[in-house]
Amino acid sequence: MNRIIAGLCFLGCLSFNAHATHTGRIFVDSNRNGIFDRGEKPLKGVSVSDGLNVVKSGTDGSFSLSGHSKERFIFITTPSGYRSDNKHYRKIADHKGNFDFGLQVNSDRIKKDGSHKFVHISDTEIFNTENNEGWAGNIRDYAANEKVAFIIHTGDICYDNGLKNHIRLMNTANMDCPMFYCIGNHDLVKGAYGEELFESLYGPVYYSFDMGNVHYIVTPMLGGDYTPGYKKEDVYRWMKNDLALVGKDKSVMVFNHDLLTNKDQFIYGINDKEFINLNEHNLKAWLFGHWHINYIKKQGEVYAVSTAALDKGGIDHSTSAFRVMHVDGKGDFFSELRYTYLDKLIKIASLGNGYASLYPSGSIPLSVNAYSTVSPVKEVSYTYSIDGKGQSTPKHLKKQTDWSWYGQLSLSELKDSHDITVRVKSLFSNGEKAETEESFRYSPINRNQVKFGKDWNNLLGNAEHIGIASDTLVPPLSLAWIKNLGATIFMSSPLIYEGNVYIASVDENLLGEGAVFALNGLTGDIRWKCSVRNSIKNTIVASNGLIMAQDVEGYLYGIDAFSGVIKWEKKLNVNNLPALIEGLVVSKGIVYAGTGLGLCAVDSETGKTVWSNTDWKQREGATSTWTVGGNVLITGTQWGALNGNDISTGKLLWMNSQNGLSDRGASPAIQDGLLYIISRNSFFILNAETGKVVVRKDLSVKVDVTSTPLVTDKEIIFGTSQSGLIALDRETLEHKWTFKTEASLVYTAPYTRSPSASIETSPVLSGNTVYFGASDGTIYGVDKESGKLIWKHITGAPVFSTVAISGNSLIAADFSGNVYAFTAK
Repeated sequence: MNRIIAGLCFLGCLSFNAHATHTGRIFVDSNRNGIFDRGEKPLKGVSVSDGLNVVKSGTDGSFSLSGHSKERFIFITTPSGYRSDNKHYRKIADHKGNFDFGLQVNSDRIKKDGSHKFVHISDTEIFNTENNEGWAGNIRDYAANEKVAFIIHTGDICYDNGLKNHIRLMNTANMDCPMFYCIGNHDLVKGAYGEELFESLYGPVYYSFDMGNVHYIVTPMLGGDYTPGYKKEDVYRWMKNDLALVGKDKSVMVFNHDLLTNKDQFIYGINDKEFINLNEHNLKAWLFGHWHINYIKKQGEVYAVSTAALDKGGIDHSTSAFRVMHVDGKGDFFSELRYTYLDKLIKIASLGNGYASLYPSGSIPLSVNAYSTVSPVKEVSYTYSIDGKGQSTPKHLKKQTDWSWYGQLSLSELKDSHDITVRVKSLFSNGEKAETEESFRYSPINRNQVKFGKDWNNLLGNAEHIGIASDTLVPPLSLAWIKNLGATIFMSSPLIYEGNVYIASVDENLLGEGAVFALNGLTGDIRWKCSVRNSIKNTIVASNGLIMAQDVEGYLYGIDAFSGVIKWEKKLNVNNLPALIEGLVVSKGIVYAGTGLGLCAVDSETGKTVWSNTDWKQREGATSTWTVGGNVLITGTQWGALNGNDISTGKLLWMNSQNGLSDRGASPAIQDGLLYIISRNSFFILNAETGKVVVRKDLSVKVDVTSTPLVTDKEIIFGTSQSGLIALDRETLEHKWTFKTEASLVYTAPYTRSPSASIETSPVLSGNTVYFGASDGTIYGVDKESGKLIWKHITGAPVFSTVAISGNSLIAADFSGNVYAFTAK
């Protein structure tokens, strides 16, 4: 009986029908004329398919396929070490039954052990060809510099115009690198069937190719804006036949526009009896887009890998980036995000305004931020001169993160004050260089000392999000200490508590970098590091001697503030996608965490749930931090609504999605029972108890940023997506002033592209100075009434983290992983 079934499966692969037989040959087309000429090498053992049946080419490179009722293409599994110049397929209707495939050697992109690297992009959503060459050129140059084996786009090229333009923007010929495409939901457009236009430009919607020791499978989105002509059954039957010819020694990776499953077993099938368990085929990763987020999660032994758009900010404010997958000879990998639009950036982050910090040892910290999209930094070195005379021997700095390099300059031999000029040079892997210099006045006794005020003072730590510091910090400020965490910092703002500075890091490549850190507030030394499962992207809080944080996988942690030991943790009832990126708030010993049906109130001391939300569901990720106002917890979703829940029971009191309140990354400030909030293109004042709009002010700028308005006696001040910081007159709500920052280094605000001057942070007032960080890589202090610049410090890496002020000190953090302590002179 088993033999009969096996035989029937084999015959099913051949598919008996009355269709014409398709024949052809696969060979190395040395002269690139598309014809199999004498002396050219035939290729044996290459898989060829008609969309259902799959066969291997013979010794002479020939093959024969029987065809089937839904056939449209003959396509090959491009073998490792070869490329097809976007000709891995032939349209059956355009040929007379003979299908030859001439390939070119592409072996210099794959090492002898099979290791290689590829670029993953997604959701470029181009509607025209304007302003696209910048990021497309970045990928082209990176692929050439780093000898990338191939580039894969996992869908949402976008609608008719995008589909027609994208293939001209990026193809195997003009990228000089094999280029592959998936079909996304917005690529299913009007036609005889949803994929008709896609097929006419990009070929079949499912196919495979080999690189090194990995078999890559491209699969289609099963639904979208228009109904496709294919069904899951078609994809499944082809995939089954395709995998039947893949050796057991190969690993598998699958590309699709969306994630197949949230479970540990990746099952692709049509019913309980007909399915493929991809885990049994050594599946290493399932790569996708769709959600516009940068996110990796390990599901069992398989990595689910999502990459956001490289040309614009993600829906959840993910950074504009493409992903590089470094694959070894066994098919295992590590991931690296490359941030677009950056050209040989270099800045000494620890020097500025003629000042340097002096450590008790007598050394000067040298922290350099250096980055270039198209080529990794190979080394960073420095020299220095004293009073403009001579030049020291070059010394190398140590790499901290992809952006940051660190060392210490010892000037202990100097007993008097001198003018010091430091020159740094960055060498990139492609041979390009970048240089910069900074000068400062050295004094062996001029040390800046951090003195905190009351226990903790942080805008987002305050339940009502009132960004007015109780301590007055008069600029100019100078650096007291700088510390790199060895991991990226996103929107986790520094938290000052019990003399320490607490902050959290992200891990968008799943390299074990997600953690909460405690730094000595006086020196910046790391007191402890508590590793967690994944990224912590937003606000952390303190209560009852514990630091609380939630990661993107939905785990809430209660960590001892003094030892770094996890005292309790719990898995919140949140969806696997989108990732959990909302920020925490704590009030009267209760921490409010999660979102949607995972929104809950938790006793901060014990970790026990007080109540859970049952009234509204999770949607796309929002960077909001929850806010407490009286008896109401202010929450909400991106592309959903602003919500008010009863703080004691969790019951939904109101929901408002009108006039753009649905699209929102910002949190409200609360004063006298009123909510002050920005969303889409408007500023709002709402009643906190009822959610009703009291005032709505149309703005001439976009404000889909994570910037809580600062409400002063005379102004309302907040960041924008493209135009820097603006102030409204509090009484009339008329525009009062604009402070335009420089262009963003990295784009995060949803759909924000170059050129934009974004501010994702919330302004904080101390005295008459408004302090904030910007996406241009600078920390600013401006006059609250005029908006004029008073002080700034350029870091050379974008700042997405709101500053904290306490005593004589301002604590800030940048994306490179640097934490800064500035003090008043």
